[in-house]
Amino acid sequence: MRRVVITLFASSLVACGSSGSDGTTGPSGRTGPNISGTYTLKTVDGKPLPTVSGDSTFLSGLMVINDSTWTHTVVVRYAQGGSGAAAGDSLIQKGPWTTTPSSVKLLDFGLNEVYTGPLTSNGFTISTKTSTSLGYSK
Repeated sequence: MRRVVITLFASSLVACGSSGSDGTTGPSGRTGPNISGTYTLKTVDGKPLPTVSGDSTFLSGLMVINDSTWTHTVVVRYAQGGSGAAAGDSLIQKGPWTTTPSSVKLLDFGLNEVYTGPLTSNGFTISTKTSTSLGYSK
């Protein structure tokens, strides 16, 4: 179950390398904006947190994106398994990222998965391989 939840929240993705001097292009193949910053997980499948997805409850999430990598921490409470703590378990994912003018791609180092989604003026929404939608805002 933990692997399923990690896959669900993965948020968060694809090429690595440094960006150009203007922060929009470079060896990574990024042709879109530099989206470096801190984003909060606001929705799962369009529902505000905390919310249930499958047999887990998403309590919170934070994604930090720097010039070439992202790190995502999400707190999930499992219906079965996990630590059993009422406060939930913290799960961490990270990897490189890239953008086009209208989308973001995140590569998860640990699961070798790619997550993609549209960019908005204040965040993005990514889809996981299980079709779970994760919405992030600054």
